[in-house]
Amino acid sequence: MELKIGSRVMYSAAGVCRLTGIETKCPDGIHETEYYRLEPMRTENRSVYFIPVSTASARLRPLITPEQVYALIDSIGVRKCSWCTDRIARKNQFHEMLKSDDPEQLICMVQSLHEHQTALGESGKKLSPSDEAALRSAEQLLNEEFAAVLHMHPPDIPELVQKRLAARQT
Repeated sequence: MELKIGSRVMYSAAGVCRLTGIETKCPDGIHETEYYRLEPMRTENRSVYFIPVSTASARLRPLITPEQVYALIDSIGVRKCSWCTDRIARKNQFHEMLKSDDPEQLICMVQSLHEHQTALGESGKKLSPSDEAALRSAEQLLNEEFAAVLHMHPPDIPELVQKRLAARQT
């Protein structure tokens, strides 16, 4: 994967980041290693991440395209997403999906959580705290990437999704 200074990438630990430079560091005092310097696009996250250039392809990926964003939105409700009834296994599954940083898996995760939330709501129940946290994390990652790609603000993405889904049903 060819990365250029100034480009935006997805880093699952931090969401959308800007590659601000390449720095050489010597963490062990012997071997020099080149690192990508990443700054998260989230305004509340002022951290800086250093990812070894040699392993970056396993941890970073380019942002998806606008066409992929719309295809993912259009897949909501069409694709079948399974629900794991075992709470611990589901928590682990969601953790792995979040860590994988795969937008298709994240869309499926959000879809299944919303479907489960609706079913629970009909009986006066709510999502468990771990399911709620997983839903917030997945939505934040998706909203952030979709917004970056479509030159929007992350809080505006849910409305875009709702409008697109409503237009599909008419």
